Amino acid sequence: MEITAHPIDESFGLPAWEQLLRADPNRHIFSTPEWNRLWWERFGRGHQEGLVLTFQDPEPVAIAALTIDRTERGRRVRFLGGDDLTDYQGPLIVSEHYRPAVAEAFLKYLFTEFAEWDYLEAKGLPVPFHFSEWLVEAADRMGLEFELELHELTAVLMLPDTWEKYLIGLGKKRRHELERKTRRFEREAPGAVLRTAGDQSLEADIESFIRMHKTSAGEKGEFMLPAREAFFRDVARTMQEKGMLSLDFLEVQGKALAATISFRYDGVLYLYNSAYDLELRSISPGLILVSRMIARSIEEGARRFDFLRGRERYKYDLGAEAMPLHSILMRHPPGSH
Repeated sequence: MEITAHPIDESFGLPAWEQLLRADPNRHIFSTPEWNRLWWERFGRGHQEGLVLTFQDPEPVAIAALTIDRTERGRRVRFLGGDDLTDYQGPLIVSEHYRPAVAEAFLKYLFTEFAEWDYLEAKGLPVPFHFSEWLVEAADRMGLEFELELHELTAVLMLPDTWEKYLIGLGKKRRHELERKTRRFEREAPGAVLRTAGDQSLEADIESFIRMHKTSAGEKGEFMLPAREAFFRDVARTMQEKGMLSLDFLEVQGKALAATISFRYDGVLYLYNSAYDLELRSISPGLILVSRMIARSIEEGARRFDFLRGRERYKYDLGAEAMPLHSILMRHPPGSH
């Protein structure tokens, strides 16, 4: 298998990226060239190094975007994206058949061709995609030391074809709880509607979402640093142009009670971030908004509702199941600390 390294700024338009995106059965919103370009332009360029590797056999079978920065532990190699903003990471691979070979070729390239680095920190690797498994198996065969850990959990809901089937799938206890909270909400906030931002309202709606997010309790309310604010604006504008943005509000007479920013991609709705009016916590506006989004996704024929990272209880109350993410640490040279 041949590996070619490309300058990162020249790579987001590579034909191989789009080709492999269409082919990889595990493709997701964070593997698109649009997402990777936006992250690189906001957080990578001028702050760290980057490159894109393509794997050929002899046609393109995989692509991986990498960044290299310096920490107190030395020069760190990561898959592009930063785990604070990019929930799923790792390469695009044309099929399950090629995953073992790509994992081994990737490690051989790092340890033989790519000299100036001290450790690999690969986070956000979805366990069902199996790449983390093949990566550590290849490391074992090559006699390399590694640390494999459960990095985080995401929550995923497979969608049936009707709302009635969804409610049945919740089970009696969770169904009754959702119905109880829905009745209470509708009693306290009659006439609430689900509104999705359009082209004309987008700029004002982005600012409304950011303002509401900043009022969140605890660490969440401190999340929107200036660079992240700018990134949210970049992402919203670009994904709106691509027809992939879903910026949603639960409103009563134009007043937002809750808001979410999500992405539609390949039959999946990715719920990326959310906020709600803290004064209305007792009537669960956030949960009601998401339940209505689930109903809409079912009507639109989506196959999955991905709540992404985080262990919030409401995700499981709405029927999601946990999906673990692995992180892998390897040192260079092997055995160094």
